[in-house]
Amino acid sequence: MKFVITSCDKKGAKKLSKKLIKRKFAACVSVIKAKSTYVWNGEICCEKEIILLIKTAKKFKKISKFIKQNHSYELPEIASIKADKVLKKYAKWVIKSTKGKK
Repeated sequence: MKFVITSCDKKGAKKLSKKLIKRKFAACVSVIKAKSTYVWNGEICCEKEIILLIKTAKKFKKISKFIKQNHSYELPEIASIKADKVLKKYAKWVIKSTKGKK
C-alpha cells in the first residue's frame, strides 16, 4: 500500500478524485485545502490548491500515468510514499478496493 500525493485546483480535485475511485486506482482520496507558494515561468505564485492524498495499491507507473492524463495542470505534482506500517485490515481493504480495472 502507498500514498500518492498530487495537488489541483478545486474543480480539478473533485473530478480527479471521483475518476480515481471509479476506475479503482484509489480506495480512498482525502482532500486537504492548502495555499501553495511556488515559482512558475520565473514568477512567484501564491495559489489556493487542494492536496489529494490517494490511498492505493496500484503500481506508481500506472497511477501516475492516469493522473497525468486526467490532471488539469501542465506539470502536476505526483509523488508516492510507501506505507511500511499499516493496520493490516486497512491495507487489505485498500488492496481489495483497487483490484480490477487497470
